Amino acid sequence: MINVIGGFYKELCLYPEWDYNYGSGGRASAILSSLGAEVCFHSYVHKEKEKEFKYFSKTFRIKTNTFSSSEMINFEYYHSLSAPNIHTLNNPIETQVQMNIKEDIVICYGMMESLNPIVNANYLIYDPQSENNPSLITENGSTFNHLAIVMNVEEAKKFTKKENIDLIVKDLFEKTHQLEVLILKDGPFGAYLFHDDKYFHIDAYETENVFKIGSGDVFVAVFGYLWAKEKIEPTTAAQKASLATALYCNDQVLQIKRESLNNLGLFKKVGIDKTKFDKKIYLAGPFFTMADRWLIEEAKFQLEKFGANVFSPLHDVGYGKSDTVAKEDLKGVDESNILYAVLNDYDPGTIFEVGYAISKGIPVVIFIENKTPINMTMFEGSGCIIESDFATSIYKVIWEVTRTK
Repeated sequence: MINVIGGFYKELCLYPEWDYNYGSGGRASAILSSLGAEVCFHSYVHKEKEKEFKYFSKTFRIKTNTFSSSEMINFEYYHSLSAPNIHTLNNPIETQVQMNIKEDIVICYGMMESLNPIVNANYLIYDPQSENNPSLITENGSTFNHLAIVMNVEEAKKFTKKENIDLIVKDLFEKTHQLEVLILKDGPFGAYLFHDDKYFHIDAYETENVFKIGSGDVFVAVFGYLWAKEKIEPTTAAQKASLATALYCNDQVLQIKRESLNNLGLFKKVGIDKTKFDKKIYLAGPFFTMADRWLIEEAKFQLEKFGANVFSPLHDVGYGKSDTVAKEDLKGVDESNILYAVLNDYDPGTIFEVGYAISKGIPVVIFIENKTPINMTMFEGSGCIIESDFATSIYKVIWEVTRTK
């Protein structure tokens, strides 16, 4: 039996459309059930969500252990890379009674409405899920024989108040002497695994589509299952968990067959060395309306969040005389390794920059939501990568630029 502790939350996303009740705990339970595991899901449930929770548990064939809650929590995303707007029934969030769980294998996610549960387990796989109020489950009296902590790099920085990966790892192992496996997830760059005083890089997989909401939940759940239940050694378990994450991101479904995880050649491994990620990205796109400006700012933010060096005509050149602006913009293209174009409404200046980059042999990734097939002929024919989903386009830029010389 795999025991999952975590939230059951409403999730809404505008682009792409997504409207489901999952949360980290629900998503993990669903994915594990699809792999053939027997699952018990421990979660807080408000009386108005009891019907939805029962339907969820019946659909995914999971056992449940519910705790009455006075709180309901909804997450709303603009796109699948954006930080969510979090809506709660109470302000501030009401803290619920602390769980106390004693089981053999426990996969535990941090929850917004409760302190970390007290867990007594043989195997504990723990994802804190909190950047704003960081605390580790090891600090509350929980006991275990085997412990794996999985978190993303930004969470780890908040927990340790350190920026350097080596210092982060040193701090976490010193704080948690029983820690056996530490995995730091890093988006398009894969993950970093530390075990037996050794470092291993876990490759990400390059998918056709990239849907990021809950991708980390899938990784944690599948890694925990393979490591704790099937007793697969940590690096292999983590690489298979990365593949499961890729399948989820590509298809947006929580149905993965166990045998699929043996096909590590299903997607191309990315194999990025982040320490050498110093390529320059030219960000092309109109910035003449509020909507234009917002999209350029968001694209720049998301690219820089992954450590990219972004040249933005809006920020690095600005407005001015045509001959001056054109000269500086084209110089920026010449000095860049890739061009990322926001092509909504077929802005003439952006089209010119795309054509100029193509003539220079510079790779081009285009984000366009309202494309007309007949207008795509030259872009498709000249080898541009064209995406209508924002998150996917951002990831394609990061992956593509690493292949440039």
